[in-house]
Amino acid sequence: MIKKIKNCFAKDPVNLGRQKELDIAKGMAIIFTVFCHSFEILFDFFNPEISTDFAYGILDVVLGGSFAAPVFMFCMGISFCYSRKNSAQDMVRRALSVAVVALLLEIFRTAIPGFLEWLIFRDPSCIEYINLFFCSDILQFATLAILTIALFKKLKLKPYVMVIIAALCSVAGQLLQWVSTGSTVGDIIAGFIWRSHDYSYFPLLNWLIIPVCGCAFGGVWQRVENKDTFFRLVTPISWVISIAYFASMAFFGEYYLSSGDYYGLGILDALFAFVVCFAMIGLGYYLSKWCGCISNWLRSLGNRITSVYCIHWTLYCFLYLFLICVMEDYISQWVLIPVSVVVLVASDLLSRLYVKIKTNKRQSK
Repeated sequence: MIKKIKNCFAKDPVNLGRQKELDIAKGMAIIFTVFCHSFEILFDFFNPEISTDFAYGILDVVLGGSFAAPVFMFCMGISFCYSRKNSAQDMVRRALSVAVVALLLEIFRTAIPGFLEWLIFRDPSCIEYINLFFCSDILQFATLAILTIALFKKLKLKPYVMVIIAALCSVAGQLLQWVSTGSTVGDIIAGFIWRSHDYSYFPLLNWLIIPVCGCAFGGVWQRVENKDTFFRLVTPISWVISIAYFASMAFFGEYYLSSGDYYGLGILDALFAFVVCFAMIGLGYYLSKWCGCISNWLRSLGNRITSVYCIHWTLYCFLYLFLICVMEDYISQWVLIPVSVVVLVASDLLSRLYVKIKTNKRQSK
């Protein structure tokens, strides 16, 4: 089988241009993210006597876990090999633009809703929004990861050297997990590097291995000349391993095998995350062949993943603020599905509008 997979690749780059399956995989990842965050936002409004284990397991751990952020990060790493602007200088500029988007998102996602909640309720617990404002979320991670890979490119490191360094970072991230600097400010800064506190969601050391391996694989993927055979061999195995991985979580009662913590991603869980990425990319490939309308919509979502991500978070945070103002009773956990669908559709439409306005401005110059 390994020989058959090797035969799918040429000696020189032949698979160039936009990769449909990657965009579709990112499109599915953002859908799962929207559904996952509906659970996180609405959790406070569920009746505590009703078990939310099933919703937590499906939405937060499975769909919102390895099927979401790792897929985006892996595809981001691959995209560095396909972008025409992939020099170290170009990547630094890209990182700075992501950092600006991250700052704007925190203003609309945490600062404004937090200030409004404080104005309405004068609740001291609103101080939590300050912690959220300085959290290490996925866009902050993307900024640091792009800068790190830009440094690797500047140093002209071989792909296998980059992977080794990222693997060592992963081990270091596990060893440093929950290590405090002894000060609040220090822990906030350290949280961008390792999981030093609860609001350190995607620390660089733990998660760098995902985009770095994506970048390394991107160079290989450019040489694939027989995608049909590759995905026919790899996709079924990837899905079997992925299902077995999540089944083992349910059986052993541990949601993540190497660290027990999704955000403190360990190297063993990173390996399984790669398998999940191949499963999702393979599914994206077959959707592009068999389901034209669905795949076109997913591709469109994947192309606009950053704007959809920012818009859906903003909508959810203002929805939370609205609910705490009007809710007097608990809601059913089954409301998760319609709320997720509405937020997804609204985010999609608003993202399309944003892209259209942005395009018109460019054309008018």
